[in-house]
Amino acid sequence: MAIQVSNQDIVALGHGSYEGGAKNFTLPAGVDLYILQPVGYTLTTGVAEALIGQRAIDKLYLSHWQQGTKKWGPATEWEPSPALPGGSLAPDLTLYPLGDLADWGKKTIGGRTNVVLTDQQISLSELLKTNAAIQAAIKAQVAKGGKLKLYWSACAAQISGSRAHISAD
Repeated sequence: MAIQVSNQDIVALGHGSYEGGAKNFTLPAGVDLYILQPVGYTLTTGVAEALIGQRAIDKLYLSHWQQGTKKWGPATEWEPSPALPGGSLAPDLTLYPLGDLADWGKKTIGGRTNVVLTDQQISLSELLKTNAAIQAAIKAQVAKGGKLKLYWSACAAQISGSRAHISAD
């Protein structure tokens, strides 16, 4: 099954990390979190461009510093790691500003209004509580009995060397 963002979904874009351990939080009811790469991996800009550009993603390639590159898709074990449903525990990832990727981000986002950035380090749990665009999307969709799909378009890594990308290169 391919993953594809719609205008009703939110994409959280930036640099990202995860402290590891049991640093989790409970997702708000009606907010499903999609993390395409396994927690512990970085995410390349190619994946971010596909998410923001609303292109279907039916496979990823995972590169591990010790195990090489392997295809990760529906024909393998991938039903995107994602959907952590609202009400379940999720890793409390950290989102950072784009920094040196700010120009790339501005160009990639263009006129889209469903992409959320941050100007300071913030945990995912705090981002969900404090970001006006996310709060508006929750009210617009969850209040009507729907769900908000939140896509994490940032790294979820603790160390470098393992990454998720679109092509086998």
